[in-house]
Amino acid sequence: MYSKKLVLGIYTISPVHAGSGSESSVIDLPIQREKHTGFPVIWGQSLKGVLRHAFEEKGVKKGAVHSIFGPPTERADDHAGAISVGDAKILLFPVRSARGVFAYVTSPLVLERFKRDMELAGKKVDFVVPNPGDGAIVDNSSRLTVDGNVILEEVVLEAKKEDLSSLEKALSDVLPGGVSVKERLAIVPDDVFSAFVRMNTEIVARIAIDPAKGTVRKGGLWYEEFLPSDTVLYSVIAVGKPKGGDLNSVEGVEGELTEFFKKNPYLQVGGDETVGKGFVRVKLAAVNGNGKEPNQG
Repeated sequence: MYSKKLVLGIYTISPVHAGSGSESSVIDLPIQREKHTGFPVIWGQSLKGVLRHAFEEKGVKKGAVHSIFGPPTERADDHAGAISVGDAKILLFPVRSARGVFAYVTSPLVLERFKRDMELAGKKVDFVVPNPGDGAIVDNSSRLTVDGNVILEEVVLEAKKEDLSSLEKALSDVLPGGVSVKERLAIVPDDVFSAFVRMNTEIVARIAIDPAKGTVRKGGLWYEEFLPSDTVLYSVIAVGKPKGGDLNSVEGVEGELTEFFKKNPYLQVGGDETVGKGFVRVKLAAVNGNGKEPNQG
């Protein structure tokens, strides 16, 4: 039984490749996506593996690691870990804008899911999900408008200005400190958002060179897909009573997680670390119980 819920906000600092494996398509190494929506996602098992590796790399005591994540693979049947890590879902996606450089784009469906997940985790959120119709809803202070329109890539949408302060407040639960999105926020129709997250990821050609010949190896050209910098995702982490290891309470597990992310607000997710990919900034927030936010990122 999981008696505590935490939310992990993830803000990409460099492009992130959380891979789904090889596919027989134009993109050899695509990113993970939800089957029914096609939205980018980082699967919970992948994210849990990233977190465990980070804890071990930073020297957290083995007994605490085993309590939180479970024992090593060879002793996996000893006991389960104390946390369940949910998929990291897309919340804000960066799209080039004719005014203001880029926009943080989201949609009613994405916001409805975010609101539902936050309420499931025990956080009361009081924003009403806006309906952009065929246009784009922006805040009254938006820097994105051009002659009454919002121009995102080649898409022109009528700008509809509203006060998005309550939405910004809810988003702040998963945004690292110092990141403000209200002036760049654009709520677009679901089908427009879906097209952006399918067509506007970064596709990078990679090559492997034969050191002896100085030429590309046979089969040494491939294409990788990346989530762009400035993407925002979130994951709900459920915490239960430890079944083994050094920790013996839900509060102990929460305390270890809180302390870790206070000291380590940056993680590396996915592949290509040696070429500067996959670096993210994270924020851990408590959304039920005492309602405190343990890490301001």
